[in-house]
Amino acid sequence: MSFMEIFQPGLKHLREERERQRMNVAHPTDGADPLVEIDLDAGTATIKIPVPPDPGQPTDPSGTDPAGSDPA
Repeated sequence: MSFMEIFQPGLKHLREERERQRMNVAHPTDGADPLVEIDLDAGTATIKIPVPPDPGQPTDPSGTDPAGSDPA
């Protein structure tokens, strides 16, 4: 609390609001990949919808052939 806040109570509210807004900042790169990208300058929003893998196709995260054969 500053000396001026005693005579101007609005300054206390202003200081508290600035501190609250500093704590309320969300960074799009924190955590998981963002699913929504908003470009305010261009006026566009891009929504990424993850496509689940086809249940009929076997998935191998290493990218090799599941049978173990040489693709060449």
